[in-house]
Amino acid sequence: MKAKGLAYLFVVCSGGVASAGGLFLPGAGVVSTTRAGAAVASADDAEAIALNPAGIAKTTGTKITIGIAAIDYLMSFQRGGTYDPIKEEATSYAGTPYPKMTNDAKPPLGIGAFQPVPVIGVVSDLNNAIPHLHAGFGIYAPNAYPFRDMNNVNGKPYFVKSGNGYTFPTTGDPPPPTRYDIVEQEAAIILPSLDIAYSITPDFDIGVRGSVGVAQLKSTVGVMGLLNEEEYIQQDGIFSVDASAVVETGGLGLAYRLGPNIELGANYTLPIMIHAKGNAVAANAPGVTLAGAPVSVVPSDVVKCEAGGTAASLKACADIELPMTAQLGGRWKFLDAKGKLKGDVELDLDWEHWGATCDYTKDVTCQNPSDYRVTVDGQIVTPASTNAVALQPTLIQHGLQDTYGIRLGGSWSWDQGPDNSLIVRGGIGHDTRAAKPGWERSDLDGAARTMISAGGSYKLPKWQFDAGFGVILEGSRTNDRHCNPVSSEGCGPNGPQPQDGYQQNGQPTREGPDPTVPIIAPGSQIEQPVNQGTYRSYYLLIMLGASTWF
Repeated sequence: MKAKGLAYLFVVCSGGVASAGGLFLPGAGVVSTTRAGAAVASADDAEAIALNPAGIAKTTGTKITIGIAAIDYLMSFQRGGTYDPIKEEATSYAGTPYPKMTNDAKPPLGIGAFQPVPVIGVVSDLNNAIPHLHAGFGIYAPNAYPFRDMNNVNGKPYFVKSGNGYTFPTTGDPPPPTRYDIVEQEAAIILPSLDIAYSITPDFDIGVRGSVGVAQLKSTVGVMGLLNEEEYIQQDGIFSVDASAVVETGGLGLAYRLGPNIELGANYTLPIMIHAKGNAVAANAPGVTLAGAPVSVVPSDVVKCEAGGTAASLKACADIELPMTAQLGGRWKFLDAKGKLKGDVELDLDWEHWGATCDYTKDVTCQNPSDYRVTVDGQIVTPASTNAVALQPTLIQHGLQDTYGIRLGGSWSWDQGPDNSLIVRGGIGHDTRAAKPGWERSDLDGAARTMISAGGSYKLPKWQFDAGFGVILEGSRTNDRHCNPVSSEGCGPNGPQPQDGYQQNGQPTREGPDPTVPIIAPGSQIEQPVNQGTYRSYYLLIMLGASTWF
């Protein structure tokens, strides 16, 4: 009996709809990003709303800031091994190496491959209407690159868009080895935020930020069938989801001054819980059958997400968490003989709680940043079936761990007349990796990274114009824990694979993710080395912005 492809529908994006498609990048806007994110103690304009809410207490008058960091993520994945023979048919690509897949994303609101990430805000001392109180309002998005397009093989799209979904190819071209991680992905989180800061003493400020925004998630993946260990493309499915959610978060900031030269800052940000709802579109390859009969997916008799789905547009929901974060910073200010700021140097430490865990066996509603919970209001039927097979909620795993960062940045200014000045900035920083050994994937950036950035500003009596650039280096790294270096099969699906179990069932810890099957307990299937191979990646950043005050 063929059951291949039976449960293809349930895997929404194999990890493609969270963390904005990747881990947070340093900074927010122009000034802090050109300092490699070293601005927890120094930020004092609209960037402080995101970086340290207490920083706006240093503002005199009212200041308006507009800035963008345009980000491009250049990533490739070379899966280890070769395509294995398919028993159902002879393929021209059997025995050939997997092709190198590159991210060819074109964000819908981007400039080519660059995606502008905005910071727009106003901060004010409210004309001292309430002594020692400052307020700010801003719109920002986390610095990240949540876009993927891993659909090009031999210079052309492998899966072809058709209406709301995709069609499978009829040619004999080799399928993309990244399809079980991600085919295409878009995501955005926009956070309108209110910031209130109060100076408890002349040297001690506290600030609170509240944010209510929108998360938009779009993703497409190829999904393996129930018994499709050989990864036969004609027994795969393809699945697209478009979901959105209202999200809330907040933060607390502190700032303290030790004399005229030393400033300290601290920031804590709450996690962002995303409970997204939307529509899902599924398609089967011709070989997806059950007992020789074609498979259909129809709305479920039991509604878990939302009523109103159809076979052409099922209802789906995804529960995702972006983690809590915390930063500490210390700054030394260089002052001239009159006490005017000439420059500064700042050292920041960063922590992101990607390794947070919860026990799903005790609380089915809990969330953590490593696992995406995906539910589809659908069930599987065939023309002759009398009993439908319900699709069960599942977890899409990433095996993340906490990250730690260190950033060093600073600035120096030169007077260009009585009221004008030229300011240069720079910074360098390093973040540890979020992906554990064997767990790096194409849909989410889990690599360690080193950032180098520089920029400058020209300051006029009532205006400041900012620009900068940066590069984030991640180098080359290899997932090879599943590959048998002696076997000629390499990382192919038919080679000998470990079959350890799922760690939450008290069995040995798995050393990498699988394509998920919703009617099999997670971790019970043979481990498929779909993410095993070599990753290479880096980011390019271009920053532009301006401020005015009165």
